[in-house]
Amino acid sequence: MAVLIGCVFYSMNGLFIARIHDMSIYSTVFYRLLFGLLFLFAYIVLRGKTSDLRLKKKKKKGYLFLQGTLVVACMLLYFTCLKITCVSIAILLQYTAPIYVMLASPFILNEKIGQESIAALFVAITGVYLIVKPEGGFSGIELTGTYMLGMAAGMLSGIVFAAMIINVKILKTEYPELGMVFWPMGIAFLLLSPFAFNVSPAVLSDNVPVLMAFGIVSIGLGEIFTIIGFANLETQTGSLLALIEPVSGVFFDIAVLGIALSPNTLIGCILIMASASLVSLKDSGKREKGSQEPLPQEITPESSI
Repeated sequence: MAVLIGCVFYSMNGLFIARIHDMSIYSTVFYRLLFGLLFLFAYIVLRGKTSDLRLKKKKKKGYLFLQGTLVVACMLLYFTCLKITCVSIAILLQYTAPIYVMLASPFILNEKIGQESIAALFVAITGVYLIVKPEGGFSGIELTGTYMLGMAAGMLSGIVFAAMIINVKILKTEYPELGMVFWPMGIAFLLLSPFAFNVSPAVLSDNVPVLMAFGIVSIGLGEIFTIIGFANLETQTGSLLALIEPVSGVFFDIAVLGIALSPNTLIGCILIMASASLVSLKDSGKREKGSQEPLPQEITPESSI
């Protein structure tokens, strides 16, 4: 449920970006991080959880820095693909992440690949394809050198997204969820700080209300819920559930922007929802069978909003 709720918050990104004017995407992301981090810090202080931000000596601090750099890399690669190719291809390539997670998790995290996960993966990727496929398909695309560069950036964004999901599971053994949310976002904020001055004060002041809401919803609420979810699920399950984000985005587009729902899009949404149900039931079944063994930290009133 935490992953699903977090993905719903993330899927609102398009609604905020559509209301931000005269700012580059990099400046937008910087100020989104700024307001999101302020919200996260206030939330942590109000809950009396500042101890969760304590960095342990020699306890995988490098993985926290890695997570922050992965956040920035994923964003830059995704928007490079978006600029060179198109929205459909950028989304489709980034959401190949569950494939890489499924291939890597047996070697990195010693997780087994179940038949249900493989079936759910194919169903979900088909659903994503149907949602983002442009009219007439991709047959009209000219594969020039520049276009191939964009495709490569999109594929790499999917690999980096997968690495982020796996890294959360590694960090979970040493750090609480709030620490795993705050520090990587703080590192990403510092890495993007050069873009803070690429916007005039007048333009920035006009966009501040939207940027504040953007940061609170996506970086604040979205990150808190998704990190809690990823930390307490098998990486394969978490990565597949993350495919709910484009489904949520479709329904926000319909409800808020008035965009029509095509039959292919509807079928794609149903396929992704079906795959999410399949992996959720599989994960619940595993927990019931292994109830006599110690389980990882679960979501409790003290570890969720």
